[in-house]
Amino acid sequence: MKRSRNCTVKLKTIAIIRLSSLGDIVHTLPAFQALRRHYPDAEISWIAEAAGAALLENFPGIDRIIVFDLKARKGSIARIKYLIGFVRRWRRQFDLVLDFQGLIKSALLSFLLGGSRLGFASGNARESLAALFYSRRAVYFPEERHVIYKNMHLLSLLGSSSAAVEYPVQEWVPSRQLSEFLEQNNLHDQGWIILNVGGGWPSKILSEKQWLQIASGLKDDYRLVMLWGNEKERETAAAVSRQGGVQLAIFMNFSDLLYFINHARLVISGDTLALHLADLTRTPAVGIFGPSSPQRNGPLFSESRALYRELTCSFCYRRKCDTMSCIRDIVTEDIIEAARKIDAQHNRNAD
Repeated sequence: MKRSRNCTVKLKTIAIIRLSSLGDIVHTLPAFQALRRHYPDAEISWIAEAAGAALLENFPGIDRIIVFDLKARKGSIARIKYLIGFVRRWRRQFDLVLDFQGLIKSALLSFLLGGSRLGFASGNARESLAALFYSRRAVYFPEERHVIYKNMHLLSLLGSSSAAVEYPVQEWVPSRQLSEFLEQNNLHDQGWIILNVGGGWPSKILSEKQWLQIASGLKDDYRLVMLWGNEKERETAAAVSRQGGVQLAIFMNFSDLLYFINHARLVISGDTLALHLADLTRTPAVGIFGPSSPQRNGPLFSESRALYRELTCSFCYRRKCDTMSCIRDIVTEDIIEAARKIDAQHNRNAD
């Protein structure tokens, strides 16, 4: 069936490819929401890796979440067999495929699935050769602008020009385990400030000493909870909890994490999932930035604030660094001051 370039033909089945990472998936949700509003009757599927699929289960409006588990296969032969089987299962199942990942592997997957394929221009794709696999490419989008708007810009190929950032949200309910944790630590009524020690990249992570300084500067006036997501992060969070006398969080699944952040008083975090979920839930946050740009990846919620130390090498997007000066030289007193100001302003707005 031939489609006109202004996309007047009704689309029945649409697939989004955004395999990872978790923060990038959150930054793609507003584009999904705009797509859902543009095509309210279409069946929209989302292809993601296992962790991303688990996160996406917590957002309404996605008709089908398809796990693309290529990474879990060991060895080239196993991966090729998996890819062949995946393509056989889903080929020609979608009228339209949108690749928000912009990698050669995601673009190739879109090509193998067949149908019309939309993606970024070569200057916007994370790997420029990915653009060769698309049927149509969006015009160049300034990379210094926020990635959420970049993702929404891809929908311009479909005639969607909405600039409103909306997330698909629902009421998240705490598990019994989280409810007991909140009850046992008297966290239900007073609200709490989350100190999230995670960062994904080594270059995004504050030191244990820095977190201890932040906790010491806030613990007398606020209920603090140290948040972590893996065992290495737990070691840091537990050390700060033990030395600083603040609460250590339990491990949370994505549903509990959304509830916990949604009901928090404030979130202090590096450029990682917890910060982006704070933006999604409109929870005030202090975002701490090192190698990544707050203009491109920072919170959009008006009550949040991004802190960074500008250097000649700023915003290099390197995962590792010999000096890590951009993150290590951030003044913790500035973080404490920003948290206090944001909380005071938020309380005035709530009155």
